Amino acid sequence: MSRPSATASGDVDAETSDGQATPSAVNNIIEKMQAASTEERACGCKILASIVSQPSAIGLLLNQNAVKIAASLFLDGCLDVRKSALGALRNMSVYGQEDVCDVMVTQDVLTPLIAVINEYGNNWVPSKGETKYDTSTDVLVEAVELLANLCESSGTAVGWFNKENVLAILLPLLKVDAYGYSLATAVARCLHVVSENNAEVSSVCSQQDICTQLFSILTLRQTGVDNILFRTLTTGILLNLPSVDLSQHYKSIVQATVDALDMSLSGAIESALDGHHHAEDEMSFDPELTWPSVDKLLSAQGMSLELLANLCCSDGEWEDADEEAWEESSDDQATESASHDVETAMETTENLCLSSELNSAFLEQNILSKILTAASPSDPELLKRLERSHCGKTTLTKLSQLRQRALLCLGNLVEASDASFFSQSGSLSELWGYLYKLVQTEKDTQDEDMKWAVTCAMRAVIQRLEILQLSTLCDMSGSDLDFFVSLAAESKNREIQINVIRILSTIACVMSQQNQLTFLFKRISIILLEVVSTNLDLVIVAEALDSLFDVFKEDHTDSVAKDIGLVEKLKSLQPLFKAKIVSQKKKLGENAGMVLMAKTNLHGFIKYKLSQR
Repeated sequence: MSRPSATASGDVDAETSDGQATPSAVNNIIEKMQAASTEERACGCKILASIVSQPSAIGLLLNQNAVKIAASLFLDGCLDVRKSALGALRNMSVYGQEDVCDVMVTQDVLTPLIAVINEYGNNWVPSKGETKYDTSTDVLVEAVELLANLCESSGTAVGWFNKENVLAILLPLLKVDAYGYSLATAVARCLHVVSENNAEVSSVCSQQDICTQLFSILTLRQTGVDNILFRTLTTGILLNLPSVDLSQHYKSIVQATVDALDMSLSGAIESALDGHHHAEDEMSFDPELTWPSVDKLLSAQGMSLELLANLCCSDGEWEDADEEAWEESSDDQATESASHDVETAMETTENLCLSSELNSAFLEQNILSKILTAASPSDPELLKRLERSHCGKTTLTKLSQLRQRALLCLGNLVEASDASFFSQSGSLSELWGYLYKLVQTEKDTQDEDMKWAVTCAMRAVIQRLEILQLSTLCDMSGSDLDFFVSLAAESKNREIQINVIRILSTIACVMSQQNQLTFLFKRISIILLEVVSTNLDLVIVAEALDSLFDVFKEDHTDSVAKDIGLVEKLKSLQPLFKAKIVSQKKKLGENAGMVLMAKTNLHGFIKYKLSQR
């Protein structure tokens, strides 16, 4: 979602009680928006824009039909009223849940919205008057931003976009020289949203003349964050076009993402904190206020990391097995199917390697160091200053989200890169050490999302180390193992627990491959078995079972399996595991196939191990 529209917060206090919207306040806003005076209508819309960030406000507004009333003002005779009405619903689309956008679409906000945008067809050009502000252009910016937000959350809105051929109006507006960065960037963001998995839009944008226009934007390197954000969004549009061959343009595509990451975020934040231009904003009622320049840079860097992560993904996708097929498969097929799955996984892993063109572009730009910089914690003193600033509160949240994206991007890069990449860009073992220190600093925080992102990156690194058969994993100590166990035990996040399970099992698998069945190997095995025996989450149990199958797949591990009573314990747990699957099947959702697969493989694993005795 784009950042909220500017609000007129000075009138809010008169319309709210204790900072919260009330039914009477909402009624007053409705009356103002329906007033005969243009000033009153504009004022009502501006107050509406200010209060939608309050948790209690949107429900009250929806009940009072505020969306339809505000939408009717999109075509008001006064441009200021139009802009204010569009800004108000744009803010509502930002602060509301996804279903709010669906409600807005259901209440026919698209009819007047697209009517407004259609007025800018037929070679419209912005006003060249002497005034600083061009309200007509501002109206269009608000309209396009609102449309982008609706399309991001509603498939119905995307359908309208295609049906009404809005693309034909928006494409010419990408010309920065004619329309300026504000409008061109809004259009680029909208096109980035609607071009994803949209055959109609991607077909048009894939035409040679339009592709040439988009690629020319990538080379339009100018100073300033506006240029950075505009080029990053355009890169996103290009990556959404499956029929376009990007291999000859990887250098300029990667350059666009690097230019965003190279801009100093801490420098931008310090400038905002030191500046006096935001003093009035600090008094704003809006609890999610940000500095525009900082917000744009955060958006550009976040999107750049997302685009880099997407570049690292294989064209082929993992296909989920049909649930019914798993239900119908017999337990006797388990050993064969498990073997086939391992081979398929290995083949898919190898297919994830970067193309030579992309590999070269990444190495030339030292992309790994850029991602690590984005993933690193900010300076503590800067964070303290942000905590004391009204604007800084939202910036702190977005900084955390940016680091999470960087760590997820790092995981994708690690999974997609071969040994030669890391021999030139940095050691995987050093990367593991860096991430281990990072997760230690995050362990005692309450930020579960950050811990999840770090453990995702660690899981990717350690699995790549296993594939490359590097021996450094066997250097783990007992205290390291204790740390990971406590990290999982203290977390309520399923995905963190699963990541830890996979990290530990990978270490045990490497030890098995090197026939180092040490005390540490045995401890990891016992931990995995305890998870299977005691955890109430079937998905986590299934992951732990799969991990045990991997750890003990070689016959030379049978001595340890005997010491810990692995087969006997699994056999005794089997009936309960099956019963839980039956009772919880409807709750498993998309995880049903994976859990059923674990059940099948459990039978096969026990049968095989017993046959070897």
